[in-house]
Amino acid sequence: MAEETKKSETSKTKTKQKKEKTVRTWSSTKILDCVAYFAIVFIAIALIFRLAFKNNTPDVANAFASIGECLAYVICIWLGFYWTMRTRKGRWTKRTIWWLVGWIVATVVIVVIYIFAMI
Repeated sequence: MAEETKKSETSKTKTKQKKEKTVRTWSSTKILDCVAYFAIVFIAIALIFRLAFKNNTPDVANAFASIGECLAYVICIWLGFYWTMRTRKGRWTKRTIWWLVGWIVATVVIVVIYIFAMI
């Protein structure tokens, strides 16, 4: 009986050690949340400038709007990738591959047109 309690105690300590080791401070969702926060802040600042200077929008407002817009595109592309890469019932299907191809085409179009619009 004493051996059983020792075994159960050692197994409990091993699981506690495993749980303590798997603590992560950063994850992709935390990074995405941070990027989303700054995108909202930049867009809000741009809208405040546009409202304050109705007739003459300053270049600063346009800069904040461009940064916020770029970050919003990054967030949408990132979330679209996560949604596309999820597997159906634990495996890949033909439909999943076509969603990925569609995501790649749309992402390339967005990036190329955005770069050409900035130049």
